[in-house]
Amino acid sequence: MKINPLPLLQRLKVWQLWLFSVILSVLLTEVIVAVMGLLLKGEVPPDYLLTGLVASCFVASLVVAMLGYFLEKLTESQLQLYAIIEAEPECVKLVAADGTLLQMNRAGLNMIEADSLNQVLGQQIPQLMTAEYQDAFITLTKRVFEGESGNLKFEMRGLKGTYRWMDTHAVPLRDSHGHITALLAVTRDITEHKASETALQEALDRLQKIAGRVPGLVFQFQMHPDGSSCFPFASEAIRDIYRVSPEDVRDDASRVYAVLHPDDYDGIVASIQASARRLTPWRHEYRVKFDDGTVRWLFGNSLPQREADGSVLWHGFITDVTERKRATASLLESEARFRTMADSAPVLIWIARPDKFFHYFNKGWLEFTGRAMEQEIGNGWIANVHPEDFQRCFNTYVTSFDARHEFSMEYRLRRFDGEYRWLLDHGVPLYDEQDTFLGYIGSCIDITRRKLSETDLRIASTAFESQEAMAITDKDQVILRVNQAFVRVTGYSVEEAVGKTPALLKSGRQDASFYQAMWKSLSRDGHWQGEIWNRRKNGEVYPEWLNITAVTDEGGHVTNYVASFSDITERKTAEYEIQHLAFHDSLTQLPNRRLLLERLKHGIEVERREGKQLALLMLDLDRFKAVNDSFGHQAGDELLQQVARRITSRLREVDMVARLGGDEFIVLLEDITHPDDAARVAEGIIADLSKSFQLPQSDDVQIGVSIGISLYPQHADNPEMLLDHADTALYHAKDNGRGCFAYFSEDLTIAVRERIALEVRLRKAIKQQELRVFYQPQMDIASGRIVGAEALVRWQDPVEGLIPPCRFIPIAEETNLIVEIGEWVLRETCRQGRQWLDMGLPPLTLAVNVSPHQFRRSDINALVATVLRDTGFSAGQLELEITESGLMENQDKTTNILNSLHAQGVHLAIDDFGTGYSSLTYLKHFPLDVLKIDKSFIDDIPHNKDDMEIAATIVAMGHILGFKVLAEGVETLEQLAFLQEQSCDLYQGYLKSHPLPADDFVALLQADDSSPKKPVESDR
Repeated sequence: MKINPLPLLQRLKVWQLWLFSVILSVLLTEVIVAVMGLLLKGEVPPDYLLTGLVASCFVASLVVAMLGYFLEKLTESQLQLYAIIEAEPECVKLVAADGTLLQMNRAGLNMIEADSLNQVLGQQIPQLMTAEYQDAFITLTKRVFEGESGNLKFEMRGLKGTYRWMDTHAVPLRDSHGHITALLAVTRDITEHKASETALQEALDRLQKIAGRVPGLVFQFQMHPDGSSCFPFASEAIRDIYRVSPEDVRDDASRVYAVLHPDDYDGIVASIQASARRLTPWRHEYRVKFDDGTVRWLFGNSLPQREADGSVLWHGFITDVTERKRATASLLESEARFRTMADSAPVLIWIARPDKFFHYFNKGWLEFTGRAMEQEIGNGWIANVHPEDFQRCFNTYVTSFDARHEFSMEYRLRRFDGEYRWLLDHGVPLYDEQDTFLGYIGSCIDITRRKLSETDLRIASTAFESQEAMAITDKDQVILRVNQAFVRVTGYSVEEAVGKTPALLKSGRQDASFYQAMWKSLSRDGHWQGEIWNRRKNGEVYPEWLNITAVTDEGGHVTNYVASFSDITERKTAEYEIQHLAFHDSLTQLPNRRLLLERLKHGIEVERREGKQLALLMLDLDRFKAVNDSFGHQAGDELLQQVARRITSRLREVDMVARLGGDEFIVLLEDITHPDDAARVAEGIIADLSKSFQLPQSDDVQIGVSIGISLYPQHADNPEMLLDHADTALYHAKDNGRGCFAYFSEDLTIAVRERIALEVRLRKAIKQQELRVFYQPQMDIASGRIVGAEALVRWQDPVEGLIPPCRFIPIAEETNLIVEIGEWVLRETCRQGRQWLDMGLPPLTLAVNVSPHQFRRSDINALVATVLRDTGFSAGQLELEITESGLMENQDKTTNILNSLHAQGVHLAIDDFGTGYSSLTYLKHFPLDVLKIDKSFIDDIPHNKDDMEIAATIVAMGHILGFKVLAEGVETLEQLAFLQEQSCDLYQGYLKSHPLPADDFVALLQADDSSPKKPVESDR
């Protein structure tokens, strides 16, 4: 610790200093003399000691004299400094690094309400401050002892409880060595200044609130003698007016000048300077333009005053008048537009003031009367009113003006040529936005022609009611008038029809093109007539003969339409009966040969265009003649009618059955998918007509039918040849024993019959459980082991033996039996797979084919989930195979189904890849696991290079897309070696095994597990 001796010296007396100096000098001198005596003589002589004593007294006196002089001067300086500090009106204090007070002058003691220095000496300065400023003073103290200076404004609580605001400036105090010994702070009381500042801010806040309620910007604008300017005060509205804040322009108004419109800038500056020079009010309308291109109109109004410093201060406000400017411009434009429109209007227009004096007539009025505006205004115009109409006209105007009611009246007014013309005058009162009455505006039209034609109209009205049904519409087809015949025919009253359009009667039988053609004729020729179907009020649709005539004015413009019509129901009924007799059989009401030929011709054209086929079935009743002879012609007719009904009930709506005459019928089947379709219909008809008929004469009449079938396009491509060939086929059917059908082609007849017989047997086979599942192993090429099997359905017929799927699967798909078969194969395969696992056989992937019909006609997701749950087979060991065509039929639906199956854990494979769309681009959108290369690409490997390249490409692309690739139909080692070279994953085919029954497959699997595997070798 360093000791400062100066304060100690200052407290000693002069004699004390002298005595202290003598003792110190004697000791030091005697020590020096003794040392010198010893060094020079080996002893200390007494004279040396006496001489040292005298010298030390002299030195001590000299030292005391010098110290006294310097201490006196030092004390005098300190007293002067202390007096200056004590006289300082601001608080001066010394503070230690820990915040302890070391020294404070009288002004400071007064500020903190201390009676003496001792009362606060050693106290912590932050404790005299309010809590929120204590940390700030500690931070300031720390900065000062690091060599910085700083300021702090804070609130202090005196020892007697008085709160004051202080502003302190602190600097470091250093000793002679430059070390910081204390914090020297000068603090002044700013309580009154703070109160003034607060009051000023409150006043400004109140002013801002008041200004905020005033529309527009309230401001003070000051321009100094040097030309600079500012806004000492601006309300918050300046943000909207100039897009600046009050703070932005408080010291400099340049940002306001920056947004003044370039075209208005000089004018604004000149107006401000003129106001400053003359001290006259500043009023100016000008524009501002912002960076985004927005232009606004402003209006400023302020009063200037000269300040003591020579500046000029304006007090005023600025408002945005953009909308007012636009409204004014719009009003002027509207007024000009009104006068232009009024002068160009084809009617006479007048405007009157609230005092009933007319002050405006348009050009049409002046041209009509041939008089000048000066002659008409006031009430000069009324002199031209016909004497007979004058009083009525005058009374109407006065009464309406007084009541401020809208009015219409007719009177005669003299034209420029002296002729009186009838006018229809219509007046309406005018009001402004404040609902102040402004007068009247009226328009007149010349109705002379109408008045002259009223007599003609009365005559026409009589004729109107005496004619057939009539309706008159305006040009927009709104019904204006109907006669009683209209009411009688349509069922609508006059009140119900007037104001509506003729669409009221629309039946919906005519399409849009019909009405387009009708209106086109009306526009071109001015009239139209024709047959149309309309609807009465009670909903009954009826035919009518309609005449429409367009009525035009002098300029050829349509003003009305006149329609007359008559109900032609009876005539149409007669025409229908005639037509029906011409095209239908009168006994059975079936189409006759004539209508059949037309329909057949049309059907051939359609099928040729769309690439489809149709069938013609010719029917001849067996034993009909016997019924006719036994029970009479009446019984025969009744039988033919029942036969017609039975045949019709068997057919689709698009099919046709016609009676050629006698007991011969023809059935036309359009849009059939397979020749078998015709045979199925024929068999159904044969079965229906083989059932007994009930006649009045007998309730058990048995007949039969023979049917001949011809097909388009297989047998003929025109109606006559098809009929001939169907007739020929009919004779074949009769030769075959009647009660059967025959095609024009004998081979086709045999094939169809065999197909139908096979369908019947297949349905029976499903019920009698004659179907079997065979399994063809799927081999892992890398390991050579069986890793899975494809489940293939077979038919174990008790007579024919094993029937291959190529014979019955197409029939199953055509007849929808494939759904039932597919469900059975899936369930049987999963059951067998679960059984093999229970036997301890290794897990295998079992692949089941899924027909596109199953996707379309069953909920395959629910089926798979149910089968897996019922059998206990793992979804991860089940693989469903779908063909390319099945995937592409309905991509969105298929994708959803496959995603759901995949979510169950089922593996998915695409079968016979390369025979359908063969698009890997499409396949990447489906959640597939395995790609199966069709057998047709494997058969000719290694002899066909094209097939080798295709197979290699499919393998590579399949792997790129993340699929495993399986090759079907592998029969040779060369094929297997090639596939191994291409890194194909799996194969199946006769090289390993034919499809096997379940027991044989188990034996093969057990043998495969026990035999060593050899690498594939090729003899190529």
